[in-house]
Amino acid sequence: MHCSKCGKETEGSGKYCQWCGAELVRPPRPLLHHKATIQTERFSGLGRRFVAFIVDLLFLLLIDLFLIGVLGLSEGIRMVYQYSRHLPMTDRYGEVVHAVVPFQVIVAFFILIIIVPWIYYAYLESSRNQATLGKMALRIAVTDGEGNRITFSRATLRHFAKILVFLTLFIGYIILQFTKCKQALQDMAAGTLMFVQE
Repeated sequence: MHCSKCGKETEGSGKYCQWCGAELVRPPRPLLHHKATIQTERFSGLGRRFVAFIVDLLFLLLIDLFLIGVLGLSEGIRMVYQYSRHLPMTDRYGEVVHAVVPFQVIVAFFILIIIVPWIYYAYLESSRNQATLGKMALRIAVTDGEGNRITFSRATLRHFAKILVFLTLFIGYIILQFTKCKQALQDMAAGTLMFVQE
């Protein structure tokens, strides 16, 4: 940066000019970028996020039902149901399965509980819309700290950081009401913000 008194270029990290000793006057830090229709002065609160979560959950259930039919994951789902009712787990041929966690259950869990939500959230939140279907319905956009579109890797980090919310018994989610930028624990971990669109 340049000193306002002597005009010489000086080290920007210091408080005083290294040439004349005058105190450096720093330009005001720019506000968050206003991109597209994102209203960067208004953060999304707990209520709006919760409704968006319910809408997303409904869409995820529809996607899971579709994949259960297409990929033939119903066998693993049936085994989970049998286990919950204290019934012997059986395969598609009616044979009793003695494994503690059958392979069919592992595959169904991995696809429906891990892969589908990850791709859904990470892909849509890093897309041009910057929001999942539920967030779009509630006019919410996910951005980085400067109001810009986030990358897929950052959206992935944000998604899996939600595990911290469950480990804190949802306290990591409720705290957004008490943070300056209404950031939940996953937002803090990924360095993201959630704004309300105009």
